[in-house]
Amino acid sequence: MLFFLKWLSVILHVITASAWFGLGLLLPRQARSVAKTGAPDGPLATVTDRSVFLMNIFAVLTLVFGLIALFSGGGFDVYRWPYHTSITLILLLVLDQFLVIRASWSALTGALGTDADEARDAATRLATGTGAGHLLWLATLVLMFFRRMGLS
Repeated sequence: MLFFLKWLSVILHVITASAWFGLGLLLPRQARSVAKTGAPDGPLATVTDRSVFLMNIFAVLTLVFGLIALFSGGGFDVYRWPYHTSITLILLLVLDQFLVIRASWSALTGALGTDADEARDAATRLATGTGAGHLLWLATLVLMFFRRMGLS
């Protein structure tokens, strides 16, 4: 039963991490376009808001499924430092999602129609947070293959 739970969690972990990454690819451009148009109720703002919301969910689910896979596969005694580091990086990704990306999107939507400079600054912070999240995601992906390559 634990074997099935582990592999199901691994598959869901990969799917949710990929979904977070994919949604984040277009997010900076969408945010800059929303800041440029200044339309808080436009269709692009609605799509971007939905993307940020889904990225919140996928970031948390990536962490949850990663922890389930880790502990159903034997925990920290079985999985060495690359997995410990990966869990830490995923936790940092979740913090980046909520404290930088989501907060920047909230600031951007709050500044729409009133302060164009603040909206542009928020879009820049959002792009920076998304880029940092992608870097964390990539580092985590590389660490996941250390065991397979015999480096841990």
